[in-house]
Amino acid sequence: MDIAGLGAAQTTDTGRLAGSAKIVRNASTIAILQSKTPEEIEADGPRCGNKKLRVVYNRNGAQMVAPDEYIDLRFNGNLVRYEEAEAHAVVAPF
Repeated sequence: MDIAGLGAAQTTDTGRLAGSAKIVRNASTIAILQSKTPEEIEADGPRCGNKKLRVVYNRNGAQMVAPDEYIDLRFNGNLVRYEEAEAHAVVAPF
């Protein structure tokens, strides 16, 4: 649909969404944007970007529960631009 949307919510010191029922009740999707650790960048490879996006609540589809489930993003700080990067290989447990 190519529609940009932005929202913000307060998080705890551990990075979890603050304890407010209204946040989840009124949101369709909650995603967390984080920097990858150096270990994640090395394991995923440089083509998989330096940021990760995790969908932690999604009324419209799947959520990302496991720590290695995330969307790879490449952040260009000169343009303040995020782009989807090449996906890293996820090993399914089945």
